[in-house]
Formats: sequence, structure tokens, C-alpha cells
Amino acid sequence: MNSVLAYLKSFQYAIEGLIYAFKEHSSFKIEVIAAVMVMIAGLFFKVSRGEWLILILLIFSVLVAELLNTAVETALDYLAKEHHVDVKIAKDVAAGAVFLLSLGSVAIGLVIFLPYILS
Repeated sequence: MNSVLAYLKSFQYAIEGLIYAFKEHSSFKIEVIAAVMVMIAGLFFKVSRGEWLILILLIFSVLVAELLNTAVETALDYLAKEHHVDVKIAKDVAAGAVFLLSLGSVAIGLVIFLPYILS
């Protein structure tokens, strides 16, 4: 029974992490709002099942990448109390990964939605 309770407790920690990211990191909040807008657009344009699968994969990929970026930045801030060039590089690269994924997601979103918009 203790292992079941511990397992359920892990869900609470995950939800606390999501709430923290949403409250404390404007990037995550903006990405959640963008995700909701994409879902509304998908419903409005009645995108195909395959397009939904792509959109859902991209939405969750960007959100997960942002959460991982937040975890990296938070851990590095804790470990390196003073400015260090290697810490800056690690944080910049993690942010760059989210940025690159976001750009790719926007490009794919345009490929999916432009035909609906232009028709």
C-alpha cells in the first residue's frame, strides 16, 4: 500500500511543478496560451485526424522542452551562485533548444493551417 501512496504522491509533485512553471515563468504561460489557441484553431478549421496528431505532438513537445529548460536553469542557478561562463552557455543552449523547437512548430503549424485559412 505504501508504494501505491508513494506513486500517487509523485503525481502531486508533477502537478506542483506544472503550477510552479505556469505561475513563475512567463514563457511557459505564453506557450500554454499558444497551445490553447492552436487547439481552438484546430477545432474551428476541423483539421484532419493526422493533423491533430501532429499538432498534439508539437504542443506537448514544446511544453516539455520548456519544462526541461526551466529545470536546467533552476538547477544551475542553485549550483552556481555566481556568474560563470559555462553556466551561461548551458542555460543559453537549453533555451536555444526550446526556441528551435518552437520555430519548427510554428513552421509546421503554418503548413497545416495556411491551406484552411487561404481557402
